[in-house]
Amino acid sequence: MLKLLKYEYRRKRERVLAFFVIMLLVQAGIWITNRSMGTGLLSINMLTYGVFGYSMVISAIISYDRYLRSYARRLVPVPVVQNVLSPLLFCWVLLLSVVGIAALHLGMYILAYSPDFLNEHFWTVAAWNVFYFVWLAGFELILLMFVITVVRSLRIKGKIWIGIAVFMVLENGLNFIEMQIWGNQTIGLENAFRFSIYQTSPAPSNLKVDISATNFWAFLFEAVIGAILVYVTILLVKKRIEN
Repeated sequence: MLKLLKYEYRRKRERVLAFFVIMLLVQAGIWITNRSMGTGLLSINMLTYGVFGYSMVISAIISYDRYLRSYARRLVPVPVVQNVLSPLLFCWVLLLSVVGIAALHLGMYILAYSPDFLNEHFWTVAAWNVFYFVWLAGFELILLMFVITVVRSLRIKGKIWIGIAVFMVLENGLNFIEMQIWGNQTIGLENAFRFSIYQTSPAPSNLKVDISATNFWAFLFEAVIGAILVYVTILLVKKRIEN
């Protein structure tokens, strides 16, 4: 698996480095044009990191689709499970790299201004939101990889529409099940960057940030569904190689 991850990095090294350079330049531009610290600046930074993070998911989807279309690459003597999981793991590694850069960025804000702009429970809320964001990205990637594998396994006309239908059924079906059982949608989508800020005293600086409790049963349900989809995806890829 590590060899595949190294191969993914070597193959995409220039694009990955260019991506991070662009991300840093964009964040520097935002900082220069918004010199005053406030929730507006933090919101723009968070949104920007989120957009760049999900571009990683798009890159992983393209990479996986190329793997399915490449006959020579599928014949490489590497277990199918590693070829299926490597784009997912590589995507998570890059997402965690983005999170690390965001943490360093926040540290620069603390040094340049002061930690006073961080409200109560900020770190707890930030940690949970990062977890939801990374999980949602991975879960959506698993869904899309499954759909792409289904589409590439079909040899009929209009298979792209079948893929769209499969994705819509899975996405909306899982949301419907979770809404009926736990009263919330896909846990990452429901909770990522969702928190409340309220005043604890008349003093303007006494603000508290809070986040809703995590439903671990919903998360476990999604984890099981994700594992099943990965397993079926591996079976479909094996069948495609054999054929």
